[in-house]
Amino acid sequence: MKKTLFIIGLALIATFLIQDDDYIEIPSTSIRMRVIAKSNDTKDQEDKIKIKKALEEKIYEITEKAESFEETDLLIKENKTQIDEYIRKTIAKNGIKANFSSNYGVNYFPEKVFKGITYSAGNYKSFVVTLDEGKGDNWWCVLYPPLCLIDENVEEYEYHSLIKDTLAKYN
Repeated sequence: MKKTLFIIGLALIATFLIQDDDYIEIPSTSIRMRVIAKSNDTKDQEDKIKIKKALEEKIYEITEKAESFEETDLLIKENKTQIDEYIRKTIAKNGIKANFSSNYGVNYFPEKVFKGITYSAGNYKSFVVTLDEGKGDNWWCVLYPPLCLIDENVEEYEYHSLIKDTLAKYN
């Protein structure tokens, strides 16, 4: 009986939450991270990736023990100067010819379609680094909950829904 009620409950939740397989709503209690390249020149795009890797590394180091959105948010706020200094050192170490600005707060993200999935445009809590005027393509991910650490050499990504996966076990 409990198993049946559990399956019915999951089915109801799935009905309300999973409306379109090609659309993912990132939770409002998330923190994004974005690096905007100086231009679309090959060197500027390579520089963007170097900054992205350094930013991921430093923010992960600072937030790895955080257990909530609030804790992650506070740690980033308290350590923004340290993060900026790490970016500065990365720029110098790699001979990157660009200035940068960073902002931790609510920032605009354009709509993004990746592998057939649409991510809505909007203003989101995020850490954004812009190289020079930021006229190039950008890279972004969801920092909290941590969805950034995807191997960039992987050709195909597989997205899972906890609800769909759970329902599949009982069918």
